[in-house]
Amino acid sequence: MSADPRSPSPAPLYACLYLPPPAAASADSTLARIAADFSPRFELHRADLVAIDVSGLERLLGTARTIGAELRRTAAERGLRAHVAIASTRMAGVVLAQARPGITIVESGEEAAALASIDIGILERIADVAGAATSISAVSALKRWGVKTLGELAAIPAADLSARLGQPGLVWRAIAHGVDVRPLVPLLDDERFESSLELEWPIEGLEPLSFVLTRLLEPLSTRLERRDRGAAVLHLVLRLVTKDRVMRSLQLPAPIRDVRTLRTLALLDLETHPPGAAIDSVQIVIDPTPGRILQHTLFTRAQPTVEQLSTLLARLGALMGQDRVGAAALVDSYRPGAFAMRPFKTDHDDQRRNRSDRRETGVENSARSASSALNVDPAASALNVVAALRRCRQPVPARVAVDAGRPVRVTTDRMGFAGGAVLACAGPWRTSGDWWTGEAGGAATAGRAGHAGEAGRTGQARGAWDRDEWDVALHDGGVYRIFRDRARDAWFVDAIVD
Repeated sequence: MSADPRSPSPAPLYACLYLPPPAAASADSTLARIAADFSPRFELHRADLVAIDVSGLERLLGTARTIGAELRRTAAERGLRAHVAIASTRMAGVVLAQARPGITIVESGEEAAALASIDIGILERIADVAGAATSISAVSALKRWGVKTLGELAAIPAADLSARLGQPGLVWRAIAHGVDVRPLVPLLDDERFESSLELEWPIEGLEPLSFVLTRLLEPLSTRLERRDRGAAVLHLVLRLVTKDRVMRSLQLPAPIRDVRTLRTLALLDLETHPPGAAIDSVQIVIDPTPGRILQHTLFTRAQPTVEQLSTLLARLGALMGQDRVGAAALVDSYRPGAFAMRPFKTDHDDQRRNRSDRRETGVENSARSASSALNVDPAASALNVVAALRRCRQPVPARVAVDAGRPVRVTTDRMGFAGGAVLACAGPWRTSGDWWTGEAGGAATAGRAGHAGEAGRTGQARGAWDRDEWDVALHDGGVYRIFRDRARDAWFVDAIVD
């Protein structure tokens, strides 16, 4: 006879295993394996404590005492001496397993009576199990009041306890009655999010590959959504007809599970790093991370979504090159105009903090450069003259007339730059660097800022530089910083002193 589909579900029943300190030190993951042998629904609270949902197991093993005996026997076979408590509520089992050795069975409805004689100090040992709403200070207050057992705590009226201890007091009182303060959270095995496809015919080009990526990403996106997960890293493995393997890993700025966004990011990355031959098989592996929670207020400016921002940065990287997209950052170098390109961050607080740090460092550097240019000691007087250098992003070629080793006239063809006779000048001071690398090309790129692909690498083109710098005041009132590239024997305007 088939079972009646309208038959009620089995009553809740929880078995808790606790390992005393000598055994807990060597338990490692053995406790989780024991729990998995009896039920797929179990929560490993600590290395020495596990709660197992054994509802319905009576049909297979028998009474609750028989289940407890089987649990203790299985632990003993693996060299562990365990305390076992079985009750209709998880918190009652957790408390009894730590308070009483052997096997403890509590009938439904008798949880408060079974917990009444237990010392109230047991609550300090289950604070991490009860949840974030508990507080050890509340237990200390109860001890100062003279409350010694859980039965005495359960007898305190809820209104009086809430008025003095707030929500933590009510949580402890519920535990003293043997009531669950939160549901059991089962421990799930790490799920692998991967998909692969063996192609019947090799494909070339990104357009046919996009259809394959869509076919692989759609089921992965559905699984991620069901598990409330997002992709943190997208690994793309391509096997070519030449038997070579191309592996690309995309670090995503935030959890993403949108199929179109993931496909676009993968295609843009392959556009920048194309495979060398036709593709035979495609495999996608996703490193999951918990999904993000978006909660905006009415008074904050609307920000672009992470999917839009990631796609924009990927398109810029494919158009300009990965080493030409990012945030400029200062580097520890004497090279003029040196900087590093670092990836953008999506966390707005970090961006504001980085901008503040760069602003403070830039102001300090400008003040030091101006003081050096005017030969002014900031500590010489209470009234300091502060100047700033407006550095030319690309040094402007100039023609400089020199008399007795000093510039006497500066002219340039660039619009907006005045030229004429030099009324006063200071210098020269020699700047050079990277000569120890033995690389040529510094003369051709001196003073020109470029791009860097990794953090810490200077933004200027690699190679040595060697130049003489001057600060000159012209007859029209303009003050310039000029330099002579010694390797090329050419003059440039580097900055304007304001």
